[in-house]
Amino acid sequence: MKFPILKEYEFAILMADGETGVILDLNFDIYQNDTENQEVYYICESIQKAKDFVDKTSLTHEKVEFIIYNSKKEVVKFIKAKYFP
Repeated sequence: MKFPILKEYEFAILMADGETGVILDLNFDIYQNDTENQEVYYICESIQKAKDFVDKTSLTHEKVEFIIYNSKKEVVKFIKAKYFP
């Protein structure tokens, strides 16, 4: 899994299963290290768009947690999954 090259104003979102911590791809499938072209980072043009993506996605995927990174590969925000049984 290679971190994307981001412009200074862009942000990358990585998703994981909130129960197991397993990384998910953009189709909410388990990331397979040996699978080619499996996208795991969602790129946004601003922190607000990143937060909007998280809010919208978490409505239908309540067990997913999110990590938002800036262009320097620093964690900007960690959002816990909304639902645990």
